Amino acid sequence: MNISNKLSIIAAALVLTFSACSHEHSHEVSSEKAEAIAIHEQCKIDSKNFRKKLANQFQHTSQSDTTYLYLVEIDARYVIWKKSLVKLPGTKCNHAEGEEHVHDHEAEALLEKLSDSELLETQKAIQQGLEKLICDLNTLLGEPC
Repeated sequence: MNISNKLSIIAAALVLTFSACSHEHSHEVSSEKAEAIAIHEQCKIDSKNFRKKLANQFQHTSQSDTTYLYLVEIDARYVIWKKSLVKLPGTKCNHAEGEEHVHDHEAEALLEKLSDSELLETQKAIQQGLEKLICDLNTLLGEPC
């Protein structure tokens, strides 16, 4: 992936980083927005599984092991990626007990100006970022992507 693509993904991720829980809307959801929401929900599931696998690997890897630094690097990339996985405008808040609950209605208003197509493309880029992290961890562990 070239630097231009990376910057595009980061820019899209930063736009979404500032969104938060929104008020419900009464209009129907387009197929593009429905797909964006589905991708977002799958990313939440996949990221939890990835985080568990990464944490487990940290528990079983000594700091003197050569793979430990690679795990640290993947973890740092995950932290950055995780900031891009934010709630989409027009969807309900779904916070678990004890989770941080932040509302940034100004940022959400900005996201609402994006078309459903733009939201979908952003979610696809976010998903690709997670898929890259998963593949990199799997490769480090000698598993297929």
